[in-house]
Amino acid sequence: MTETGEEETDKTEVKEKEEAPRDKTRLSDICADIIVSEIMSKGMTVVKETETIENILELMTKTPYHSYPVVNLDGELVGVIDEDNILELLFFERSNRHHHTHLMAIKALSEEASTLMVHHPMIIDPDATLCEAADLMIKHHIDRLCVVKNKKLEGVVSKSDIIRKIYELRGH
Repeated sequence: MTETGEEETDKTEVKEKEEAPRDKTRLSDICADIIVSEIMSKGMTVVKETETIENILELMTKTPYHSYPVVNLDGELVGVIDEDNILELLFFERSNRHHHTHLMAIKALSEEASTLMVHHPMIIDPDATLCEAADLMIKHHIDRLCVVKNKKLEGVVSKSDIIRKIYELRGH
């Protein structure tokens, strides 16, 4: 306290925490320098939200992919369709009665991708780091992320993409 009764402020300077230099042998430091856009797949197969289920089934038999981003007419990502969605549709009558919800009934009658797809898929920004992508995949138990900027689908990054890049960085 000062003579006037006011509290005296602490005049010691607070040193800002200096960032430790990155260790180029630690995986977490290596992947913090790599951005998703460097390793994502850009020429991916997409499904339009108006695509018929029959066309999606045909696409799945002719391509090696397990999931497909769904885009609207403006090229904006609106959902994802994967093998789980298709199997639930194809074997709806065999599923446990507890899974027979109103939503599942609608999906079983669906004729377009927009009804069957998973809305609001996990996305990541193209400028996010490899570590951020890996963290999201591990946390949410997913194999791939749609890479989106300004609502537009720019690519897909998968666990395989990340593993391949890390393998390459290890000198192989």
